[in-house]
Amino acid sequence: MKNLLLYLLISALFVSCKTKQLTLTPTYNKGGYTFEAYKSKTLAAHGEFYVGGRIFEEETKQPMPRAVVKLGCYLSGDDFGNYKFKTKPGTELNQLISRYVGYLDVESRPLKFQAGDSLIIDFYMAPDEKPLINCEGSFN
Repeated sequence: MKNLLLYLLISALFVSCKTKQLTLTPTYNKGGYTFEAYKSKTLAAHGEFYVGGRIFEEETKQPMPRAVVKLGCYLSGDDFGNYKFKTKPGTELNQLISRYVGYLDVESRPLKFQAGDSLIIDFYMAPDEKPLINCEGSFN
């Protein structure tokens, strides 16, 4: 409930420009992502940017608890499939990657972050068809 209220509060702070791309942006596997971009005067005043969203299973569209998103050297993810980053822009922070054991990674296209940027990126992850453990042979 707190996460939902925080998400709604942050969404309410967004003013001025808004770019929507809610169709699934494909990647090199069945997964993909959607994004919405906003400009926030509050974040710009503090020289910060915000990136957040949810991580879903591609087929069922259900949130994936404990899945993580990597931004540079930082990881974020919670028990409800949410992630968020709020930091100052840096040149090394240019791509987001969602990860979960047994699923194929989903990588965003390279992004340039500027102070005041606020991005909502939802990831949709497809299961990896390869087995986690390869058990060949037998013991006598």
